[in-house]
Amino acid sequence: MKTLTTAFLCALFLCSTLAHAANVVDNFSDDAIGKLSSSWRTWPFQRGKATEVYKVQQENGKKFLHASDSWDYSVQILKNFNWKIDTYPNLSWKWRAITLPTGANETKSATNDSACGVYVVFSKARQMMLKYTWSTTVPVGTVYEKVPGKAYIIIADSGDKKLGKWQSHTINVKEDYKKYFKTDLDKAPVAIAILTDGNAMHSPAECDYADFEIAGETK
Repeated sequence: MKTLTTAFLCALFLCSTLAHAANVVDNFSDDAIGKLSSSWRTWPFQRGKATEVYKVQQENGKKFLHASDSWDYSVQILKNFNWKIDTYPNLSWKWRAITLPTGANETKSATNDSACGVYVVFSKARQMMLKYTWSTTVPVGTVYEKVPGKAYIIIADSGDKKLGKWQSHTINVKEDYKKYFKTDLDKAPVAIAILTDGNAMHSPAECDYADFEIAGETK
């Protein structure tokens, strides 16, 4: 009986540890196919456009968010949640670029489009954020200071060699914040956001998003 009890407690502890290590932000499993999830918000008066661009789809039993902008909308959607950043500093997601906006380059305001874009938003009012993109032309690892001290663009994927293939990313938000803003993160992010757009180049942009999670430090 003692052995069984010990084994049960160990299993319970392991489950608790795993539950603490990762937390689903959104995997779209409860959302209706062909619709934008009601848990994702938009800026004022942009909901109608957002529902045209972002729609939940399913493939091989797996749901994901499909984004397609062929109308020069450039509409961002946001997911607000209570982010315990000290417990869950890591953000992970999957994306799959389908159509890259022709000639886009995130380091120039006149060509700033991306097939896939994921933001960590630190302040909506001050528009402080880190944006991770799948670029058409800019090399992976490039960092562009879009607004000094407020907004940075980090190129996580680039080009068409992996087009149509799911790619996974994990970032440590606290570390990246300190790296780019040159100071420690002293409060939790307020949201994550998504933007697929081709309005600057007047070119279609298309991307799929899945499995947004936050997690603790890996050992």
